[in-house]
Parts: sequence; structure tokens; C-alpha cells
Amino acid sequence: MATVTEMTSDKTNSTDRSHASAGRQWATLALSCLSVLMSTGAATAGDWTLTDAITTTATSVDRTGNSAQSGMVFQVTPAYTLTGRGGRVEGNVHLRPTFSVGTGDTDPRFMTNEGYARGRMEVVEDVFFLGASASARLGGDTGIAGPVDAINVNTDGYQSYSIGLAPEFRAHLNKYADLVSNNSIDYVWYNRNDQNAGSDSLSGTAHIGARSGRIYGPLSWRADTSVRKTTYDSRDDQSTSYSAGLGYRLDSTWAFNGDIGYETNDVQTSRTSTDGVTWDVGTVWTPNPRNAASFSYGQRYYGDTISGDYTHTSRRTRLSLGVVREVTNRRYEQLVDSFFFLADDQGNPIVDPSNGQPIVVNVPQLQQGDEDYLNSQLTGAMTVTGRRTNVTLSGSVYQRTYEVSGNKEDGYDLSLNFTRQLGSNFSASAGGSWSQEKASFLGDSDYYDVRFALTRSLSKRTSASLNISHHERDSNAANNSYTENRIGISLTSSFL
Repeated sequence: MATVTEMTSDKTNSTDRSHASAGRQWATLALSCLSVLMSTGAATAGDWTLTDAITTTATSVDRTGNSAQSGMVFQVTPAYTLTGRGGRVEGNVHLRPTFSVGTGDTDPRFMTNEGYARGRMEVVEDVFFLGASASARLGGDTGIAGPVDAINVNTDGYQSYSIGLAPEFRAHLNKYADLVSNNSIDYVWYNRNDQNAGSDSLSGTAHIGARSGRIYGPLSWRADTSVRKTTYDSRDDQSTSYSAGLGYRLDSTWAFNGDIGYETNDVQTSRTSTDGVTWDVGTVWTPNPRNAASFSYGQRYYGDTISGDYTHTSRRTRLSLGVVREVTNRRYEQLVDSFFFLADDQGNPIVDPSNGQPIVVNVPQLQQGDEDYLNSQLTGAMTVTGRRTNVTLSGSVYQRTYEVSGNKEDGYDLSLNFTRQLGSNFSASAGGSWSQEKASFLGDSDYYDVRFALTRSLSKRTSASLNISHHERDSNAANNSYTENRIGISLTSSFL
């Protein structure tokens, strides 16, 4: 069933306070679970890597055009990364709060948070698994606001958070079948002082299914039913699905699968119907350990569904490509684990010499507003690592059609990052990005930036950096164009 309606405003302040209180409770629960997962894993045998850094920065900012400002911004950024697995636990944590104060007419936010955490623990062997996740992001107020950080978030963006728990149950029915139940509960919320903040939302999914056992050999089957409900400040969305599927592994290289089912969706849309039969067919190709690809095509209430991925990993190169066509929204993108670290030929994260932290790439742009949209997107990223040089190229092309308003948004983005070790004490990094957006409701915009950093090692655990960047946005919408130049010096130390 479809709910045809226009986007509405948030509820009263009392509702906001109750959602904020619920958010803090869920945040405490999720972070507690993450702490248990991480501490349990760290206390058992395994392979764990912990890195830390604290960076002190002084930056001169000169911005003209929209929200013109100039002055100095002083910042302190402690950060740490924990990755690995041990015993029955695996985890990946990257946290980076920043504390800022400014002079002149600059307007930095005193405290911002960026990072994410993922963890999973086998609580009862082969029966009960518990996953937990949390993230903190700074997003732009438009699709191509450009990089948003503590210096410009009050002008160009917003702070958002998410937390989630994912309990999973399994029961083995000898060699014939397995019963599974993959459930989740998650909460997404925003800094309520941000003018571009979206609606806080709580969502839960209940699932039960069956999987084929080993007796069937290369043939596999599955059956699933699930219910998902999401509560926003001003609406409730609910979806129910029933599906069954068959798969067949032809050999070690090729596998094929297909699904058929039925769905009901009570969501905000201008479509006349969101219920009906669903189906998809797909294939998986794994010719060797270095290459893997998958592709599927099907039908849902919004038409064609497409999903495809390709990855190639070699000693010095990592390539990933993805294509998707689906209905999604900013809330879902907030929860998607779309990050990965650049890694060297030994699998160790590559560290940015200017701040001492691993380089994270493939971070998607998050859209303002809570309206669902049909997203058709192609993404790609390639990293090449050498003994002294690392290069990353990433980009995406997307087309979005919003489900209620019918607004359209087309965009392109490309980024290049380069790091080079210059002898034993010096290193340099350079990068740039370009984005273009054409939107029926925002107008046309172009954005580009260039960045350069020169770092000198002062000791085994301390380094100093000079950072220079230029940012420019050209928009045909009133008061959206600006030019910003930054030059700063920073001191980074580690203690572990």
C-alpha cells in the first residue's frame, strides 16, 4: 500500500526531546556493546592493530562569497584506529573528534565527530551472534557542498550520528537445513541546531528464514520473511516481504541464483501502488582469489532493480567497481558501511603523513532531507601502492529521482590523492576533487578543490606538517558560490 503525501515538518519540541533521549539511550547501549566486543577480542589471542595520533593545528582561513569570513582557527584532534580479530570477535574502529576555536569572523564548531565502528561477536558457538555499529559524520547541505569539516560545518553542513545492533540466530537441522534469524535495530539522529538536520529516526527489522543444508550439494535453496518499520518525527514507514530462492554452483568459477517473492510497502511516495510480486536473477564469477564479480537484475514496485560489483586485488593494486539501481534515502546511506582503508602490499593501512591516520576512501555524499529517491549510480575506486608512492583515484556518476516531489538530481564526482615518501624524514601528499551537480530544485553547481601537504618527521613518534588548500564552488543559485583558501601548520604525535 502506498501513502501519497507531501513532505511535512517535524513534530513539536517535546517529540524532539523524546527522540534525543531515545538516541542517547540507544547510543549508550550500542557503544557499550562495541566496547564489550572490542575488549573481549583484544583480551583473546588474535591479530589486532591499534594506532593513535593527536594533531594540533593552526589554520588561516580566507573565504569570499557566501558566508565570507577570515581569521585563524586553532584545533586539537585526538584519533585512534583499532582493526583485527581475536577469538570469536572481529572489529574495525576509527574515531576522530576535533575541538576548534576561531578568531576574527570565522565560525568553527567547538566539537565535531567523525568516525565509525563495526564489531561482531560469536556469543554462543554456531547459535547466537551479535553485531554492533556506530558512526559519526559531517555532511554537506547540498550534494556537492564540498568537504565539510569543523571549520565550515556551521556554514555548509550538519553533524549526524548512527548506532545499531544486529542479533543473529542459527539452528542446524542436521544436514538438511539451517534455520536463521537476522534481526536489527538502529537509530539515526542529527545535531538539532543544524538548519539542514533531518528527522531523527528509529528502525527495526524482524526476520526468519531457512537455508539448504549440505546434503543438496551444488544446489541451494532459501526461504525468508521479514518486516521492517522505521519511525521518523513526522511519519512511519513499514515494509513486509516474503521470498524464496534457488541457486546452483556450476563449478569453482560460476554460480547462478534466482528469487521470487511478494512485498507490501507503506511508504511516502507519489506512486499509486507499492505492493506486488518481486523477482531477480543473478550470477557470481570468481575465477581466482584476486578477482570476483557479481551481477543481478530484477523487478520491484519501482521497476528495474540492478546490482553489480567487481573487485580486483593484487600485490600493489586494488580496484572496485559498483553499479546499483534502487530506492534509498539519506537515512539508509548513513548506515551503509561504505568505507575502506587504503592498504599496502602487506595489508597494512596506509597512513596520511599530515595527520598520522589511515586514509579512508569511497565515502558517499549524503543528501539533505528525508525523502526517498530512486538512485541509479555507478562508482569506482582504484589504489596503487608502491614502496614510496601511493595513488588513489575514485569517482561516481549518479541520477536521483525523488519519490514524492519528483525532483531530479544528476551528479558526477572525481577525486585523486597522492602520497610520496621523500627520503627518511620528509613526505608529501597532494590531492584534488571535482564535482558537478544538476538539480531541478537546487540549480546547477560545480565544485573543485586542490590540497597539498609537506610533512617532516621530527622523531619516531612526532611530525610537523604544512598544509595548503584551495576550495571553490560556482552555483547559479543565489548565495551559494564561494572561494576559500587555507594555509596551516600542524604537529602530530603518537604514544602507542
